[in-house]
Amino acid sequence: MKTLSMICLIVLCSLPSTVLAQQAADTVYTNGKIYTVNGQQPWAEAVAIKDGRFIKVGSDEEIAAVTGEDTSTIDLDGMFVIPGILDLHSHPFITPWYGDMNLSLKNPGDPKAILEEVKAYADERPEKEWILAGQWNIGIYPDDAPKKEWLDEVVPNRPAVLLDQSGHNAWLNSKALKLAGITRETTSDHLNVIVKDPRTGEPTGTIRELALQLVERVIPQATAEEYAKPIEEIFDMFLSYGITTQQTAEGHRAPLDALKLLEGRGRLKQRVFVAWDWKTTLNLAYTVEDIEEQIKNRGNYESDLIRPNYVKIFADGSPSARTSLLLQNYLDEPDFFGQANMSTREFADAFIKFDKMGVGLHVHAIGDGTIRRVVDALQMMKDANGDSGVRHKVAHCWMITPPDIQRVAEMQDVNIDFSPHIPYPHPGIVATFPPRIGDRRHSRMFPVRTAIEAGLHVGQGADWLTANPTPNPFPAIEGFITRTNPDHPELGQLNPTEAISLEQAMRICTLEGAWVLGAEDELGSIEEGKFADMIVLDQNLFDLQEADRLDQISKTKVAKSIVGGRVVYDAAAMNQQ
Repeated sequence: MKTLSMICLIVLCSLPSTVLAQQAADTVYTNGKIYTVNGQQPWAEAVAIKDGRFIKVGSDEEIAAVTGEDTSTIDLDGMFVIPGILDLHSHPFITPWYGDMNLSLKNPGDPKAILEEVKAYADERPEKEWILAGQWNIGIYPDDAPKKEWLDEVVPNRPAVLLDQSGHNAWLNSKALKLAGITRETTSDHLNVIVKDPRTGEPTGTIRELALQLVERVIPQATAEEYAKPIEEIFDMFLSYGITTQQTAEGHRAPLDALKLLEGRGRLKQRVFVAWDWKTTLNLAYTVEDIEEQIKNRGNYESDLIRPNYVKIFADGSPSARTSLLLQNYLDEPDFFGQANMSTREFADAFIKFDKMGVGLHVHAIGDGTIRRVVDALQMMKDANGDSGVRHKVAHCWMITPPDIQRVAEMQDVNIDFSPHIPYPHPGIVATFPPRIGDRRHSRMFPVRTAIEAGLHVGQGADWLTANPTPNPFPAIEGFITRTNPDHPELGQLNPTEAISLEQAMRICTLEGAWVLGAEDELGSIEEGKFADMIVLDQNLFDLQEADRLDQISKTKVAKSIVGGRVVYDAAAMNQQ
């Protein structure tokens, strides 16, 4: 035995230095408190990274075995580390289009200030063909239906379009209505909503849902170069909150071209799972046929950082706008249950088609009746296609019922995300939902614990920029545990029986999100072989739990965000600039 050991040692010593170097890590992080979200190895002191992946996770002594002369060593000095956060519902493409690429409203909750901002912006830019702005807050105008005449006063001679914060309502002036061809004769229904004067039949200036396409198709489209800068800035902002992977709830050719442009320049620093717009309010200048052709050619964009294999489908709007189907009538209209965007058969046909194409579904559904119809259609898809292995999800799910949770849990590769991640009383929702659905149904929203206990993989997303001014996930983690709004504790709790543990909340933001996206073998936990995506925090969340200071979780700051072993956000470096 001694002879064999000696032979092995001689062989090892005689190996060329280049071979030994191949075993050494590029970077190691030591002396940390690393919560891996890996049930087999929940905690570690150190990690070793090579070629963008974790090659060793363990103690400082174990990591020393793969530390070579050229290895970069970073001492974490006891800091708390978790996997990178996954946000499964974001809007980085439409937000700049009705924001920084044009006019991002500074006072979106003040009707007078909005008009003053629009006027100043238009007056300072006489060369602009269209005045685009967003995103005004829901609840500030009666029935969320501002008038064209108000916009006409500040922008009389050019088309003006202002998107609301939900992305489901737009406010147009008379010029924009004319260019979009919207008149009293234009058909209005539950899917293409044009608010009209009940006496004259004239459009009042507000349009909803798919009617937005009527105006978006006549607005000149932005180029990839124009999109690239604001998208990069938005992604940098996401990274500052520890979000290393996001799934966009939108997608079309121009921003996808911008992503490839950024990637080619080495400036794409985050993983992006893109959901292409299909029959949504956000597919801008494209027909359904054009979008489907883009989806078929999605492989042109695919890489380790860009995963364009989902499709976004609007199943409804929102109960606050009476554009969701409910299982029981609307509180303020006893005979009205609302409508979903398509029939069960139409949903099923679309689901079957995309499932066969290997494209995952990202279905917007809020009303409990809409969700029931979507689940029925998903079952029809499974009956037709069997288990294809394609991951699908239903997004938002605010009003999902226990029976439908159980039905989804029984389906292979179908799960949900709760977005926006506000499982607590939110001022905008409190103001708009109870008057439509009543306190009882409102108090049952966000059944997170029930979904987890049913065996569902549950993700989350901020749905930025709608109900949240930032995509910061730490108020969400706190809210999942306390069911209390960190910014408005005076509003009390929402459905507190659905509160979950810190460990469960962190899994939702990491490994569970990766599972929903079909990427659990690559992302979501700190494990050997997975992409080296992790974040360093300024406080240990478990210490807060032990000290009964859960209300401090929302104040957590990110010190570093690391994607593929590369530091892509460093708070200390940013503060020195």
